[in-house]
Amino acid sequence: GGAWTLEVQVSDEGVAYRYLVPGTGRRRVEGEATAFAVPEDALLWAMTNTANYEGEYRGKRRAAEIEAERQRENGSTHDVHLGMPLTMELADGTYAAITEANILGYSGATLDARGTNVFPVVFEDDRGGFTVEGDLATPWRVVMTGPTLDDLVNCGIVPAVCPPPDAELFPEGIETAWLKPGRSGWQWWAFGSDGTEWSRQKELVDGFAELGAEYYLVDDGWEQPHRGWFDESGSPWPRMKELVEHAREKGVGIWVWRAWREYPEHQHPGLETPEKREAFFAKCAEVGVVGAKIDFMDAESHDILAFYEDCLRRAAKHRVMVNFHGAYKPAGEARTWPNEMTREGIRGLEQNRWTTLPRMHYAALPFTRLLAGHGDFTPTTFKADFAKGTTFACQLATAVVYTSPILCWADEPRVYMESPAAAWIRAMPAVWDETRVLEPSAIGEVAVFARRSGEAWWLGVINGEEGRTIEVDLSFLGGGDGAGWTLASVSDVAGEHPEMRVEGARAFDPSAPLKIELEAGGGFVGRIERAP
Repeated sequence: GGAWTLEVQVSDEGVAYRYLVPGTGRRRVEGEATAFAVPEDALLWAMTNTANYEGEYRGKRRAAEIEAERQRENGSTHDVHLGMPLTMELADGTYAAITEANILGYSGATLDARGTNVFPVVFEDDRGGFTVEGDLATPWRVVMTGPTLDDLVNCGIVPAVCPPPDAELFPEGIETAWLKPGRSGWQWWAFGSDGTEWSRQKELVDGFAELGAEYYLVDDGWEQPHRGWFDESGSPWPRMKELVEHAREKGVGIWVWRAWREYPEHQHPGLETPEKREAFFAKCAEVGVVGAKIDFMDAESHDILAFYEDCLRRAAKHRVMVNFHGAYKPAGEARTWPNEMTREGIRGLEQNRWTTLPRMHYAALPFTRLLAGHGDFTPTTFKADFAKGTTFACQLATAVVYTSPILCWADEPRVYMESPAAAWIRAMPAVWDETRVLEPSAIGEVAVFARRSGEAWWLGVINGEEGRTIEVDLSFLGGGDGAGWTLASVSDVAGEHPEMRVEGARAFDPSAPLKIELEAGGGFVGRIERAP
């Protein structure tokens, strides 16, 4: 019965709206009467793992089909909730996606699939409600739109409606000096938890330094006494400082892993109290650790979101960058807290250690989950046993197409250095100045991205289930102007999964379409530069 405000922001890229409900004191939120009615003939791409957003994106289903399909698969009648973004291919050939922004301080929402074209908003991790203080401002409910996939991928609404960063913590905003994107190695993909043995660390740092990586991540296990990190003082931190100093001489910064809460059975100390968080980030700063990977939250409840924000605030105070794993989808947090350099919340390449990522999933991610923001997919294996239905060219292309300002490579350094694409790994940018999605991109079928870093353009192509030959129009580069261009490439070898063909720079005229032959699960990476 009280007064409230509906606040709306509209642009050519879509619409964002939220509810403002004034008040004082502690107030209970038990739900929200919001629902999205999508066109009945729209084809939807959705994901149903709303704990940590590590589900497969499946597509080209109408709204009414989603609930029945999931219940047939699960053999039950439990609720079917969809994680956002929910991407739509509309009947007129245009696109849209539903997501949310600026959710810190509230609770993360999912969409309830009920066998109709209407999807109510539900707070799946706070089904009993949650408490807020004073004036209530909900997250922004966002509908991204665009006539092409290029418009959808380049939509900037999600960060635009989030608050700017604190000027005291980040005096230059995203350009604050200690916020440094870059490429990272880690050991978990190659060796599992055994990779954190102290005896291996300096060798791994040296290997990634040789590949030109700016960072090395020490993952799960370094705080377990049997891994060799503990000295006579009974702490792993002195050896961490020793590793930091060794890595610094090689031009490499060190990141460390920590679970969000204590797991005594795994000897994980945790970060579940403010005191633990403060002590951890202070210790990172003391020994020179530049980044922290925080894992296993697996929720976006009101209380867990408070944990995320407190981590980011305390980490920023100590000038520590953050990578969240076991996390929900991004909702623009990196604009307010630019020390969040990346997060998981994505079904990434680690899955190929124990199962197989569908080829369609690779080609769907740029137009589904990655619309919400950065994703730590941990890309690019050159191990045949782990490529699992994809080619090495496809694996390399994921590092170009998937956005992650901390680009954490999957394999051990030896595998990259012994590959014919070692020079490509050394040269790969972690951030991009411009992105264009090109024809014939189609969700789940093929993703064709041109991304510029400085004066060089990189072309990344990820192919889905069916082999195909495509022609890519690069005429926007300008051809026939006398200056000329060169093209170096990594491509599929016909009939030879997962091998790749690496070719050096050759003369290239962008005024003619570039013909690319793609294997099923194949790919292509090109580097296009002005001729000398």
